[in-house]
Parts: sequence; C-alpha cells; structure tokens
Amino acid sequence: MGSKELLSIVPSARRLYSIGVALSILGSIALVAWTISLAQAISNFVQGQPYAPALVALAGFLALRVGFTFVSSQVLATSSSQLRSGVRAALTSRWSANRDELTSTGIDSTLLGPGVDSLDDYVAKFLPARSVAAVLPIVVFLTIGFLDPWTLLILIFAGPMLILLLAVIGSRTRELSEQRFRELGWLRSFYLDMVRGIPTLKVFGRASESVTAIEDVSDRFGRTTMSVLRTAFQTSLVIEWAATAATALVAVQVSFRLVEGNMGFGAALTVLMLTPEFFAPLRNLAIEYHAGQAGNAALEQLPDLTAPELPPTSRSLGSSAPPAHPPSIRFENVSFLHPGSDQLILESVSFTITAGESVVLIGPSGVGKSTLLGLLQGRLSPTQGQITIDNKRLTDIDPQEWLRSITSVPQNPFMFSSSVKDNVALSNQSASADQIHDALELALASEFVAELPLGIDSKIGEEGATLSGGQRQRLAIARAVLRDAPLVLLDEFTAHLDPVTERDMISSLGGFLDDRTAVIVAHREATLSLADRILELANGRIVEVSQ
Repeated sequence: MGSKELLSIVPSARRLYSIGVALSILGSIALVAWTISLAQAISNFVQGQPYAPALVALAGFLALRVGFTFVSSQVLATSSSQLRSGVRAALTSRWSANRDELTSTGIDSTLLGPGVDSLDDYVAKFLPARSVAAVLPIVVFLTIGFLDPWTLLILIFAGPMLILLLAVIGSRTRELSEQRFRELGWLRSFYLDMVRGIPTLKVFGRASESVTAIEDVSDRFGRTTMSVLRTAFQTSLVIEWAATAATALVAVQVSFRLVEGNMGFGAALTVLMLTPEFFAPLRNLAIEYHAGQAGNAALEQLPDLTAPELPPTSRSLGSSAPPAHPPSIRFENVSFLHPGSDQLILESVSFTITAGESVVLIGPSGVGKSTLLGLLQGRLSPTQGQITIDNKRLTDIDPQEWLRSITSVPQNPFMFSSSVKDNVALSNQSASADQIHDALELALASEFVAELPLGIDSKIGEEGATLSGGQRQRLAIARAVLRDAPLVLLDEFTAHLDPVTERDMISSLGGFLDDRTAVIVAHREATLSLADRILELANGRIVEVSQ
C-alpha cells in the first residue's frame, strides 16, 4: 500500500494533511522571503541607504514563517493521529471479519503497534518534507536565476546529484528497515513463546538454553537496528558534505565576481544567503529519510485497507433483520476451503436444523466441526453452497445484527485482564447485578467466584491467569448465558471440566437450551444427552444422522 492509499483511509485526515503540507510550503516560502529581506536590510545598511522598510518586511515574513510553521505542525500532528486511529480500526475490523489474514500474535501485534506508530513521523514529518523538497528548491532556483544566472550552473549540477545520492543510499535504508520490521515481529513471537513455554522448558531442563537463545536473537536484532541507524547517519553526512561543498563553490565564484566589480553587493549577499536555502529542504529530507523508510516498511506489511477483501457475508449489503425467535438452519451443499489451500475442509454438507432443536456434532479432530460453527457465525464464508436462516440466505441478513442473535462458547475462551464482572458482562453491558448472578449460578461459577478476595469484582489477571482452566470455562459459559440469544453455539464447552462438574453443567444447561436452537460440538459422550439429534462428520462430510 502506498502513501496515497494510506491517506485515503481517513478522508478527514487526508484533508488535514493537505492543509498541513500547504502551510509547510508557505512557511518555507516565507523563510525565503525573510532571507531576501535580511540580505536587503544588511546591504542597505552597509551602503548607507534606508533600511527601515526592509526591517518591517523582515518582521512580517518572520511572523508568517513562525505562524505557518506552528499551525502546520499542529495540523499534521492531528492528521497523523486520526490516520493511525483509522488504520488500527480498519485492521482490527478486517481481521475480525477475516481471521485467515492473521499470521501470528507477535507479527500481527508488531504491525498493529510499532508498525502503525511508525506512520506518525512518516505522515507528520517525512511526507511533508518530501513535498517541501519538491517545491522550495524550484522557488529558490528561479529567484537566484533572476539575480545571478551564473550560479545556476552549480545548482543545476549539485541539486540532481544530491537527489541521486539520497535515492541510492535511501534504497539501502529501506531494505534494512524492512528487515528490521520483519525481525521485530519474529522477535515478539519468539519472546511470547519463551514466556508461555517457561514451565515446559523447566520440566525438560531446557530453561538455561532458552536464555542463550534469547541473547542471540536480541543481539541479532540489535545489530540490524544499528545497521539501519548507521546507514541513516551516513545519508545525512553525505548530503551535508555535498551541500556544504556546493555552497562553498557558490561563495567562491560570487566573491571573485564581487571583487572584480561584475556583481553588486546586494545581489551577491542575497545569492550567498539563498544558496543554503536551496539545499535546506534536501537536508531536512535526509534527516527524515529514516522515518520515511520505517513508514514504508510498515506500509509494505499492511494489506490494502482501502478495499478490504472481506468474506462475502461481511461484504454483503443485506439489511434483513435476523429472527428474534429460535431460528431454523439449513446447509445446502456447503463446501469450504481456506484461501491458498486446495484441500476441502467441508465438502457438499447438507442438513437442516429445525427451530428450537439441539444438534450435537461429533467426529474426529480436524473434520470441520469448528469450521461449521465459523460458517454459521459469518466469520467464514462457504466456498460453494449456501446457508439459510428461516428460509433467508445468511448473506441477506445484516451481519452485525446476526451476530447479536448468537451466543457462543469457543474451545479456548479468552479472558481479559479485568474483573470477573467485566468479563461476564462483556456479552451484555446492560445486564443487572441479579442477571449476572443468575448467569454465574447457571454456569456453576457462583461458588468459586464468592471465594475470590473481592468476589465478582476480583481481577483475574492476563487471560484469566489466576483461574484454573475449568473456572475460565465456567465464566465463558456464564458470559454466553447472559447474552440470552436465540441461537447457541457451543464448541467443546466441557473440555476443561472434570466428569462430575461436566455432568452437573449439562444438567444445568438443559433448561437454558430448551427454548433455543443449539449447535454443539462434542467429543465427550456425556454431552450427547443434550442432543435432540446427532450429526457425525468424517472427511468433511455428514456420514451419519441419529436421534
């Protein structure tokens, strides 16, 4: 994705960016005018001519320069902030709709965190510096050409040479920045694996080896970072040297012509003072080039957020409301394969679930049971075939409204680093204290919650670290119960429960499922007692149906 596509993600940010760049250019032109006024004031003073008008102009252009620069920086900062917020929102929305685009926690968090953060300097500093560098040298060039055409010969040679040097060295900076960005994502994933795997490493006596591995990868990342910085500093050094040499050449030839009487003092002083301003935008661009290449590296990793490739269900313009009552569900020759794969997960699956019926899906791991639930939720889209809800195509139903009519318990429910109350009420923010208590009771969680230090207000740590697997599972069930939706999807919801608790949980949920349509993925025999009907999957197909 390029800078144009990036700016088009948030139209208001693009407008602010355009205003900010225009003000930056006007501020730079005001600086040129200030330089000319200063040269004129000095020349008039030295030659004994009136210099008061030049001083007035000097003050005016200085005020314009300061004003334009200040307002420009504020506008560009606001534009950058809005744009980064928009990119993060677009990324999370895209990933929520199409989980197949997720790679790994470390890489994705790097893109969402430091990757998007690198767009701050890219938008607020690098892109404006690039725009100024494209306009201001031309203004200075024309001004100097009016005063002293001979100086243009040096500028004609020096300007393109600096741009060429910047491009050559910058390409290496960009390559190193992209390498550093990839290594940062990999490093995050590596650290996360090490932290999560510490208990396992200790059990097998490999903890000390992991310390050495962390040191090695950290040193490698440090070397890459230093390579990027070294190349960035070299860029600035080369540009500074070349600009200084060109300015010195201008000074030498102007001085000789001034001494020989071929050039006036005022024109000579103005040319000498303007020449550094010809190179100043390129110098500033070299300084910001590192930020620019870091931003480009992040843009290389970003998908095209201006036209996100969402599943058809999410792209649908369907506006039909989902049923408020327990729905009937029909799969008609539904097949599914993941993008980039040629192996069907589900193949020509057809079945019907009547309103209020509880159906249990069984079968070996990997046959497509969880995929089938993903299709029902709208997270995935059929490769072929269609799904209908009360004889309406799922693609015709408003996706967000459809999700509100579903409650679910996944295989590995996620718990936020917050209180028990916040985690349970996540599914229903308007739930009363009595409703939350009833949901905990039904999920057999009220007893252990009451034993926590602060009861329902107790913090449970990152991903529910202070709770056991069974306790987290029961909170997830309470969260699903509190949603009170007509369609219930349960994916191995008793996987972390002991046999006694599992039996009690099944008995407790029986009444809750009576007036709802339910699709339940099960591996344990006890769960079959919830079924009105059992569907067995094998090799992506329905192979048996039993009552």
